Amino acid sequence: MTTGKLHLVVERQYQDDAEELIAETQDAITRTLQKTLRKVKQIKMEQRYYKKREQEFRSISWLTANRVIWFGALTAITVIACGCFMMQNLRSFFIAKKLV
Repeated sequence: MTTGKLHLVVERQYQDDAEELIAETQDAITRTLQKTLRKVKQIKMEQRYYKKREQEFRSISWLTANRVIWFGALTAITVIACGCFMMQNLRSFFIAKKLV
């Protein structure tokens, strides 16, 4: 009878595969998060741009409305002044022609 040594090597490949799968999953999650963060940053920039644009539009709109009101008031005052001038002028004309 021969006595020999039995040498048994047990490799656990499933752990290596599991670690590799975990690493790949983490990389995929990291890439997805980075992509999402870039999109969020871009959305924030767009929101700031649109907010600034809206503020400028409101300012211009308010200024235009204010100018229209003043123009209307000035036009009304001009029409009333012209009417008064014409009445005074016609009155003096009729008095001069002795029609009144």
